[in-house]
Amino acid sequence: MRYIYKAIILLFVFLGSIFYFGRTIPEISVATTTATSMKDSTFPIIYLQLGDYTVNMLHGYSSRLDSGSVRESITPLDTSKKFTVKIQQNSSKIKRLTFELLDIANDKVIENGSMSAFDSQGNYRTAGLKLTGGLDTSKEYGFQITLTTNVSKKIYFYTRIKYYSNDFFLDKKLEFVKKFHKATFGKEKDFRITSYLEANTNEDATFADVDIHSSHSMITWKKLKPKILTDVVPTINEINIETAAVTQNYFIQMKTDSGMETYTVKEYYRIRYSGNRIYLLAFRRTTEALFDPNLVSLKKSEFKIGISKESDMELASSKSNNQVAFVRNGSLWYYNLNTNKITSVFSFDKGSKDYLRHYYNQHDINILNIEDNGNISFMLYGYMNCGDYEGRVGILLYDYDAKKNQILERVYLPLTITYQQLKEDIGEFSYVNDKNIFYFSLNDKVYAYNISSKRYEYLTEHATRDHFSMLKDAKSFVWSNLGDSGQADSITILDLDTSKTLTVDSPASESIIVLGTIDSNIVYGYVRNKDIYESSIGDIITPAYKLVIANCKGEILREYRANNRYVTRAFVEDNVIHLKRVQKKNNRFVRVSDDTIMNQKTTKTKSVRLTTRVTDKFLMENYLSLPAGFVLKKKPSITATKQVMVTENTTLHLSNDEVNSSIKYYIYANGEISKSTTNAAKAIQEADYQMGTVMDNYSHIVWERGGKFLSKQIGNITYPEGNAPSTKAAAQMLLQAAQVTTSTSQLSGKSILSMLKKHLERPVALTGCTLDEVLYFVSGEKPVIGMIDNKHAVLITEYTTSQVTWMDPATRTKRKMSLQRAENLFKQAGYRFVSYISN
Repeated sequence: MRYIYKAIILLFVFLGSIFYFGRTIPEISVATTTATSMKDSTFPIIYLQLGDYTVNMLHGYSSRLDSGSVRESITPLDTSKKFTVKIQQNSSKIKRLTFELLDIANDKVIENGSMSAFDSQGNYRTAGLKLTGGLDTSKEYGFQITLTTNVSKKIYFYTRIKYYSNDFFLDKKLEFVKKFHKATFGKEKDFRITSYLEANTNEDATFADVDIHSSHSMITWKKLKPKILTDVVPTINEINIETAAVTQNYFIQMKTDSGMETYTVKEYYRIRYSGNRIYLLAFRRTTEALFDPNLVSLKKSEFKIGISKESDMELASSKSNNQVAFVRNGSLWYYNLNTNKITSVFSFDKGSKDYLRHYYNQHDINILNIEDNGNISFMLYGYMNCGDYEGRVGILLYDYDAKKNQILERVYLPLTITYQQLKEDIGEFSYVNDKNIFYFSLNDKVYAYNISSKRYEYLTEHATRDHFSMLKDAKSFVWSNLGDSGQADSITILDLDTSKTLTVDSPASESIIVLGTIDSNIVYGYVRNKDIYESSIGDIITPAYKLVIANCKGEILREYRANNRYVTRAFVEDNVIHLKRVQKKNNRFVRVSDDTIMNQKTTKTKSVRLTTRVTDKFLMENYLSLPAGFVLKKKPSITATKQVMVTENTTLHLSNDEVNSSIKYYIYANGEISKSTTNAAKAIQEADYQMGTVMDNYSHIVWERGGKFLSKQIGNITYPEGNAPSTKAAAQMLLQAAQVTTSTSQLSGKSILSMLKKHLERPVALTGCTLDEVLYFVSGEKPVIGMIDNKHAVLITEYTTSQVTWMDPATRTKRKMSLQRAENLFKQAGYRFVSYISN
């Protein structure tokens, strides 16, 4: 028996050893990989029909989005509230359609329905929809259409709904767009384009970008004879009773000296219908050639890019300059100079001429690194046109193995925002190092993700322009370390290759601010905390008494300091640092003249670069010039990669709260997001200039060009009791309008904004906006506080087409003034306004 006991004891010791050492020995996971080509597009496309017009081509998503954030199209409805859904099934088989109408403000479903019986109209399956609920005039609603396939796959489509009880002249506006477009191709002989143009022949340099200022011959393609390849369907981006913004995307083909070339074209129209006639407020047409690797210039050793408005392509070369990578039309190409072989590393183009789906340009690629052996790290972000992630929006980190001609997926980050938002939220520079650390920035947060351990951490949560900078050439990030007070007592410089950090501290009782970068160097400033002040409106001013230019090793290259001069803002253009300055007088800071710092900019000649050529027929065209001394003797051979499917999970999940943690304002213009900022006033000014709209990342429409009523009056506001300063009284009166009950004695804070922040969710400073711009808030039942001098605040409550009215708490009287005189008055006071977005 003792042998049996020994055997049992030895067995337990053996099993215990396996258990103990199995926990301490690193686990070896074997992942089976299979090379496979990307699957073709399968999703259907939806069009909407309003009366006789087919409009608004919609692409499908694999997951639900916030319907209010999808602003690519708007579907206006008249009193019938009817429209038709036209489904181009493609390879999908649709069994069911459901819809939801949502109140964007509170994300609440106010009407829904479904159907499984469809009609046929040519190549489309159609379904007529009629909304039955009450809709507010001119209010935007979210609208989600869900198609369910025969394999129970759900595909989501989004537009916005806008209802008008009066005629909004949609037919007149769309008919004008149709005739103008046809006239540009010489197919509408009786339509006079010239009467709508503001021609300036100095703009006739390239077909890549023509607009309302271009000549008639440029608008009508001069000697070119383009052939349209796809249907031309208008997308309604914005609409009001008088105005509308419409875009049209289509593809053309033209015969050139190099051969037959294909182009993607986008037209943008902003029009107004008034007094029984159409006014063309803006027109722009952009044209981009699709890259064809067969089009090369052997004489000059160049790849032809063709007609393009791109002046700075995403391109990179290895240290030896023998390997070149570049991005064109959302595809990544790799050229090996040693073998004369060009490879399509990543592309959604499957060669089937399905232009509308394969070249749907809602994604982009960043090249992170290219090595001498041709291996490339790159990041794809945006909407996925086809493949395993078809219909999803996200970020994908890939490695390309040149020897195996395969790409390996390393990280997949799914998101529930549109590409239009993502391209503004993602940082300008991402990086992956040899330690498997993936650095990226998303919505003002900077992440360091360890791919091996699948863990991430924040480097900083305040990566706005004033606190964070990326230095691509130096492979470094730099940021301010903000404390609870909102001020920073140090900055951190991170070397992305080594993951090592360097800290620069400020002296006691001082703050340090990152002001920008120039070449591979950092510009930062020192601020005495006692000098930081808040304006009467609520802007925080940080006057720096000293500026420093330093490299990423912390070595100081140059200092700037002037007697009783303080820098409030610095920005870099080319090799010049522009400084906005103030000086201290009687314990107050006042504006003084600007200054500049000249910098000896290090100009590196790129081994691979864009060059241009000009011909009489095609005007300016771009070429990709290969390194000096290299001779392209014959056309390169062309290959394409196969993707690699990996059995391990590469997904990195971030919560919606993380992605949308800070407030950002997006400028929609020309049918897309053109810019974003964290400053509402700057967003409004930019949107006004671009004739666009401002929306925040919580789907609120903050401001809309041409969106205010012709007149408005806000009533039931009374003057507060007592003799409070006008700033405090005006704040209390604005709170009345926002249905907040308080008294002037209960308000506290150094500025109007700080008083309002204690009672409102989103008060907003509108410093720099014009009177005409801030009247949009009054139109939306939100009064505006305006400063008519440094200490005197009034409350704007009423306007007409010729006058504006405000309540003056200092005199307790109303004052009317012509719009022009009032504009000048507020301009002299510095255009200082405050209102709110939500309460």
